[in-house]
Amino acid sequence: MYAQVIRFDDSPSDLADGIAHVIDEVLPAATAAAGVEGVWLVDRDAGERLSVMLFETEEAAQAMFAAVGERRAADPDRNRPTPAGATRYEIYASTPGVAESRKIGA
Repeated sequence: MYAQVIRFDDSPSDLADGIAHVIDEVLPAATAAAGVEGVWLVDRDAGERLSVMLFETEEAAQAMFAAVGERRAADPDRNRPTPAGATRYEIYASTPGVAESRKIGA
């Protein structure tokens, strides 16, 4: 299991568009995908957003991102801000509520 953290440094218009993109396209894809959990964070004053997604397997990540890609293809002209950076992390421990059916770090 691993986490991917994607960081965005947005202008005011990109901030609104980025939040809308997550709500309209990313969240439905993540919710429908098996083995995917996530939280999306925003500091509106700083114009910073973070996407923190947990993936049970690489296949779960690929399936979720493919579903997002399909949504993107349906509306190619929509503004979707470019990430400032992305980092992948191994999950070595978690609280029980994060992944109740999985043994993290085992």
